[in-house]
Amino acid sequence: MATFTLLSIINPLLVSRSSSRIGHSLIQGLEAGSSVGFGLLGVTAVPVTHPATSTMIVERQDEPAPEVPPTGMVEIDPCAVLGELREPHISYGHVKRCYEHIPYNATEANTVVSTMSTLARDFYIFLDSAMTENLQKPFTSPPVDILAGFDRISRTDYENDFRFQTDVDLLMNSLNDAHANYIAHCYRNYLFLQPFDLYAPVIDKVQTIRILMDNSNNLLEDCQVVTIDGVDALEAIQTWVDINYGFSKDAGVRLNKALTSQSFDTDSKKWTYNQGQFTSRVTLPERDAITYEISCPVSTLHPEGKNATLKAPWEAYRLISWNEFDSTESFLVNNCYQEPETVPQEELIVVEDDDDDDDDDDGDASGLRKRAERLKRARSRRRRQQQQGQREGLYQAAVETPRHLTKEPRRPIIEKRQIQEPAIAHLVSNGSSTSFFQLVKRPSIGVVVIPTHSVSLRDEAHVLEEGFAQLYDVGVRNVILDLTANGGGYVNFAYDLVDWMFPQENETSVYLSDLRTSMAVKALAQKDLEWEDYNSYFNPTSYSDAVTGLEFETNFFLQDKLQRRVNRQLDYTSKVRMNHNLGAFERGMPWQHNADSIVVMTDGTCGSACGMSLNRLKNRHKVKSYAVGGRYGEDLSLFSFAGASVYSLKEILGDYETLEVDPSMQQLLYKGIYRVPVMEFFDDDDKEGKPIEYRTELYKADFHLGYTPVTARRHEILWEIVANSHWTPEGQTGQDPSIE
Repeated sequence: MATFTLLSIINPLLVSRSSSRIGHSLIQGLEAGSSVGFGLLGVTAVPVTHPATSTMIVERQDEPAPEVPPTGMVEIDPCAVLGELREPHISYGHVKRCYEHIPYNATEANTVVSTMSTLARDFYIFLDSAMTENLQKPFTSPPVDILAGFDRISRTDYENDFRFQTDVDLLMNSLNDAHANYIAHCYRNYLFLQPFDLYAPVIDKVQTIRILMDNSNNLLEDCQVVTIDGVDALEAIQTWVDINYGFSKDAGVRLNKALTSQSFDTDSKKWTYNQGQFTSRVTLPERDAITYEISCPVSTLHPEGKNATLKAPWEAYRLISWNEFDSTESFLVNNCYQEPETVPQEELIVVEDDDDDDDDDDGDASGLRKRAERLKRARSRRRRQQQQGQREGLYQAAVETPRHLTKEPRRPIIEKRQIQEPAIAHLVSNGSSTSFFQLVKRPSIGVVVIPTHSVSLRDEAHVLEEGFAQLYDVGVRNVILDLTANGGGYVNFAYDLVDWMFPQENETSVYLSDLRTSMAVKALAQKDLEWEDYNSYFNPTSYSDAVTGLEFETNFFLQDKLQRRVNRQLDYTSKVRMNHNLGAFERGMPWQHNADSIVVMTDGTCGSACGMSLNRLKNRHKVKSYAVGGRYGEDLSLFSFAGASVYSLKEILGDYETLEVDPSMQQLLYKGIYRVPVMEFFDDDDKEGKPIEYRTELYKADFHLGYTPVTARRHEILWEIVANSHWTPEGQTGQDPSIE
């Protein structure tokens, strides 16, 4: 096997975008002792003595850091430098220097800590539960005292604002609750990409990290990544995502989010790739490059195999959220600071002043009246929006897979490899999102793909009725519900989906729940009760008595009691149920009321309202479940973060203003997403007072499938594997070998 050390020094300002592509086909055409020219790059292969190893150090030099100017000269503003740059000349170093140039503002930092601490203390429903120790598998999440964390941050001296903001972000991430977020957009205006899309297939009962797609033109597809920055590749990715991406309390689900996966595209009705969080980031990476140790097996591409080390710098792209700037100050103004709220022109009312006297006091009074009218109209508008949200589905809580759109086209992403095989399933019916398929080889089995719960409830009832009817008409008698990559959505749809499969006349799918009853919540609830045409999360009339089923007419938030989940005694309401009118979904289909005729499958990222549906199907109705991906040999969650009713800081402050309650928090300087869940659910059979969010035994899927090089590229084959495992074909016995 040939052995080389390759060194390429590239100035990004001197080469074209195509020639600055990481890798530059360096593996191709190399023979022992040869000297190969690569055009502009002038790369030379030099033999070295290490056996059977090729080391490729492909470095793209950042622009040198500005030198410290002599005394009396003006310091170079790194944000001014960054603001002038466009792709492909933007480097990691340019962005890092600008971010770290923004000074630490102690006053604003205190506001952030105070506001987020209050949000957690008064509203976060899992404030105490988050300190649960020794969670059982499949959970791998340490206890977090979020208030102590904010206290530590408040006592830390920071060199710059970026480090402070990062610490607050990571603290919220440590909760591993996708509904609890501190995401300041200020430091998320650039996308950083690596040249590889990675995955973790299981081959011969061994799981490794491999290259799913190679965008460096080095023909490294399906080569194994042995180490990343000198650490075992699988452990390096797991460690990174456990710290930086708090999507789930299950490490296997977090691994799925770190790696490239597939989701259902509702427009094309096909499965497409989602780039993994590890190699596609909107947060600033820790270093300017990643070093990969790669091993390619003997193949037609590499007849002798290939071992190599590749150092790949990050490529940087401006996101569509990016706005022009030419200095640190204009970067903050245009990309960071909240924009002041304005009242639309059509809602401005001019109040005529009857007194023609040019008196200043009268002018002040007139201004106050005008402002009062504007606020009244703004509140009315907010009430209308709130009521519209109620009609559309009540308490949307979706956590969708982000689609990072950039100002300029990214490097071309290689389309997924086409596997020339006959069709696995035929599309029978579809709506705007939910789609219905029939398996070709097993025509009695249908697949219902439900990529999101964020659907129009008025339309989706018709879609479900029509789709299930058409499946029945073509001979389908058993169904697979595929909720892979479903990030949740409307709570009402969560209930309706369960009731489509198991219509119950005398049993509700609505969860028992409770909420916090801090003084802030009580004040909002009391005011909301007094306003007939407003309906916030804390309006008592949105809930019903768990025993009588009657809607509350009084403020039950005042009838609170102290409870201890783990360490702290906190005020909670009694158990209630959200109001929901169950649909009449009895259609006489063979899979209705029959758990043996239904299977559910996900990659564990089914969360929020999606998790509400699957918990009911799996644990109440005993539908068998399959989870895909994660760590080989370890249990994997079927769903994640079933807690509901996400409440953002913006919504809370809006409710304070509309209901004329003095706010306990301030608006933050930076635009962003700042939110917590405010409601926890309980199963009706709960005896310990433990919310579903922390009942680990409810999450484990019945069966666990590992990805293979084939199923990672063609999701539909998983349908055949699940179908053949659950409904054994005639003439076959036993379980599919892909099932753990």
